[in-house]
Amino acid sequence: MAASSFHPFPRLPTELRLQIWTAACLCHHPSDYRIHYIDVEPTSTEGTLSPSYEFTARLAEGDNDSACLMNGGLWKACKESRDVMIQHSRIDDHDCAKIDILGNTEDWYLPVCAGHDIFCIKSKSFNTPEDHDEAWQIQIPGLSPKGSQMMDIDNIAFEFDESWNRDMPKSYYGLMWEKSTRGFLSCLLYNKSRHGMTTPNIWIILKTFDHHKGSRTAWHHYDTEYVQIIPQFPSRLCLGTRDFDGVLENAKTFISTLDDLYKANENGHGNFHWCPCQDYDEFEISKNVVFLASRRRHMQNDFSTDRAG
Repeated sequence: MAASSFHPFPRLPTELRLQIWTAACLCHHPSDYRIHYIDVEPTSTEGTLSPSYEFTARLAEGDNDSACLMNGGLWKACKESRDVMIQHSRIDDHDCAKIDILGNTEDWYLPVCAGHDIFCIKSKSFNTPEDHDEAWQIQIPGLSPKGSQMMDIDNIAFEFDESWNRDMPKSYYGLMWEKSTRGFLSCLLYNKSRHGMTTPNIWIILKTFDHHKGSRTAWHHYDTEYVQIIPQFPSRLCLGTRDFDGVLENAKTFISTLDDLYKANENGHGNFHWCPCQDYDEFEISKNVVFLASRRRHMQNDFSTDRAG
């Protein structure tokens, strides 16, 4: 019966061992983006000199789709293999962050890139600041030998669910108070309208919508590749545009409804007055979300593609 492991491996020359670890490591190039699924826990810093509201990210419980898990076995093998992974996980010479994982016997972590990867929120509870105008960020611990330092996540995603269009609250504030994925998304978009420079990019993943082309830049989780698509949202003044079909149509409907609720909220509070004959620089939700679709088969729809970044 064949042995399940190569016991003489530690006696191999160091250079050969490192070559083996390197060959086993699934490396990622600067143009290769990854998707990880996270839960977030709020951490308030009220009462400090610089009060803020922050969320700390960790791998979503029960997740098997995150791209970081592809090298999970190599990360847990030994210190030598972990060092090789860290070396090949640095992107554009930036240090990586670490995503904490709750294990059955002990907690562990895997390297990710806070500024390069996309982090899709799958939370059990959606607690957001009671003061919706307060700035807040989503962070992850850094992976540095000099000590752990919190790093801001630059890209946050949500998987679109067609149920988002059902039982929509009558006001944007009503939606923000909702403890749900769409409620958290609406809070994040509201935060972006007030604090655009510090709020992460917001992505919507259309998991059941397939596309054969898309941007040259690819994002992937464990076994699926995604590309950016740019839906052609109709203008307020152009009612005769073509609609999408299926899941993309439903996603567009949700974003358009969200945009209308947001504008009604702003008008109600006197933040701006919309006029069809006047140019204005207002926050539009449809221009502040990015869509990802799986790249599998050809689809004929009314959308364009572009390269992100």
